[in-house]
Amino acid sequence: MRIVTLIENTSASDKLKVEHGISLYVENAGVRYLIDTGADDKIVYNAKRLGIDLKSVSAVMISHNNYAHTGGLDEVFKQNKDVMVYSKKACLNDFFLKKSLIRVHMNRFSYIYEEHPDNFILYNSFQQIDTGFFAMSNEHPDSSFYCEDKNLYMKKDGKIVHDDYSHESFYVLFPENDRSSGMVIISCCSLCGITNMVKTAMKRFPGVPVISVIGGFHLMGSSTKKLSCSVDHLERTINEIMTISTGTIYTFHCTGITGYGIMKQKLGDRLQYLQTGEELIF
Repeated sequence: MRIVTLIENTSASDKLKVEHGISLYVENAGVRYLIDTGADDKIVYNAKRLGIDLKSVSAVMISHNNYAHTGGLDEVFKQNKDVMVYSKKACLNDFFLKKSLIRVHMNRFSYIYEEHPDNFILYNSFQQIDTGFFAMSNEHPDSSFYCEDKNLYMKKDGKIVHDDYSHESFYVLFPENDRSSGMVIISCCSLCGITNMVKTAMKRFPGVPVISVIGGFHLMGSSTKKLSCSVDHLERTINEIMTISTGTIYTFHCTGITGYGIMKQKLGDRLQYLQTGEELIF
C-alpha cells in the first residue's frame, strides 16, 4: 500500500504548493483513491508534479464537510468525471466556520452533490469501500476526547449550534487487502478524538494489530502556533495514546506546529510529521 500526501500545510519540497488543507493519494491492491481533496485546485498542480494521474482514481473519500477537505472536489470532477465520491449522508447538512465575528457558510459540498448526484455514495455510519478499505464512524462513547474547537457550527432543527461531528468518517485499510499483516487507520481531522477512533477500529477488527495511525488531530487554533484546545485536553490525549499499542503515528494539517511539538516531547520517535509530497509504503 502506498500513501502520498498530495497537499498539506507544509511541504518537503519548494516545488510543491501548500495550503491549509489535506488530501491523501492512496494505492492499495492496484486500486487508486483520494482521501479528501484539499481547499482548492492546488492538488491538481501537485499531482502532476508527483506523477499522479487523477484520471486513474476510482473513488474519493470525504472525511467531513469542511472547505479544507472538500474544496478541491470540483477540480477532481474536471479531471475525472466518472469518479465516485463516498461520504456520510450528514455531510449534506449546513456547516459554518466562525471567523472573527462572522460565520462563514461551508455549503459548496452540497452544491457539488446536486451537480453530480449519481457519483455519490452516501452512508449513515459504516461503509465498505473495497475488500480491504472501510469507512467508519466513531463508536467509542468518551466525548471528553472530542475536539474542543468552538469555531465549528452546524444547522440542526433550524438552529445554528456547535458542530456535533456526526458527519465525520475515518478509514481502516489493510495493506494489499491482507488482514493478517495489520491495519492502517487514517483520520483526517479526528474531531471525535483520535484515541476514540483507534479504539473503535480495534473493537471492529479484534486481534488485528495497528500498523500505523495517520491523521490530523485538530489541535491548531487560528494559527499553526496556537492551540484550539486546552493544554489539559492535549495532555490527556497524549497519555491515552501512550496506553494504546500502535506502530508509528504520522500527523499533519490541523495538528499544528505547537500541538505537534508538545506531542513529540512525550511520544518521541513514535510520532512523525507528514508533509506535502512525502510518501509512506506499508
